[in-house]
Amino acid sequence: MLGANIKYRATQGTAICKLFDMAIASTGLNEKTLLKKAIPFEKIYVHTASHASYYPGAHPITLKLLFSPDNGTILGAQAAGLDGVDKRIDVLAVAQRAGMTVYDLADLELTYAPPFGSARDVVNQAGMVAANVLLGDEQICHTQDFVNLSANQIIVDIRNPGELTTAGAIGGAMNMPLPQLRDRLNELPKDKELLVFCQVGLRGHVAYRMLTQHGFKVRNLTGGYKTFQMVNARF
Repeated sequence: MLGANIKYRATQGTAICKLFDMAIASTGLNEKTLLKKAIPFEKIYVHTASHASYYPGAHPITLKLLFSPDNGTILGAQAAGLDGVDKRIDVLAVAQRAGMTVYDLADLELTYAPPFGSARDVVNQAGMVAANVLLGDEQICHTQDFVNLSANQIIVDIRNPGELTTAGAIGGAMNMPLPQLRDRLNELPKDKELLVFCQVGLRGHVAYRMLTQHGFKVRNLTGGYKTFQMVNARF
């Protein structure tokens, strides 16, 4: 306005709000905007603790990361939780502004001590999951794939039976706990695609690797049953 040669460097829309004891924050573009602008994207979810889970006071953080399926460019992120949400979104906001990719997130060196974080921070974990997808180390599916299940697909729940009672289950899913999976491979059809899931996605990744190495066509539900519950929640 006063004649200085200053360049406007755009706005990411980084924001945070407090909802009772919970913090909800975001940076960059959300899924609705990406769809509206017809920008290609992939998304992953992670659910992990705000700091080392064995140290008292850890709370779950749910983080959604949106990125380019071509080169891993960070397009946006949203997170919610009781503790540590602000610093994760701040890190992702800086990473996006700096032009970093999901591969860079996996290698970020962030502060670690049990009261403050985990050896692999929430941001590291999100980068690692996204990088697995881009590198072809894991094929993922989303809640909508479960809703629009075809005759050539079956859902495989690899959680332990007790979890189905305490956390809930998906109708029609075959329950095959991960510890039993290797010994029960003959019960699974190779002429159908297996959509596997666990509670948050980690065991699903292990199952995915095992099943693909035995010749099965598989996809893992990113974020696991916890994401499925959130997407299908009715308030």
